[in-house]
Amino acid sequence: MAKDPEAVRIMQLRKLILENLNRLYPTPIQVGTLYKVMCGFDEHYDFSLFQKDLIYLNQKSYIRFVDEAIGGSSSFRSKVIGLTAEGKEIADRTQTDKALEL
Repeated sequence: MAKDPEAVRIMQLRKLILENLNRLYPTPIQVGTLYKVMCGFDEHYDFSLFQKDLIYLNQKSYIRFVDEAIGGSSSFRSKVIGLTAEGKEIADRTQTDKALEL
């Protein structure tokens, strides 16, 4: 059974987010900067979809909003995010998540 192309694209982009954060691990990065990097992979990647992907990955405990520990940021783009240990395991492919498997 073929998967929905849009669902495949979402899974690919979420994996790319984790892989890019893994390159910087353990250093966090500003959301706006990561979005610019992600647009290099898909120039049609809408910021609202990117925001939903980050919220999803945060709910799965793969990333964390570092700035929330000190009161948060005034805008989503200026938030600072980092990869968690669980997210690193997914990015390194030492653990799997069926929701991110193609």
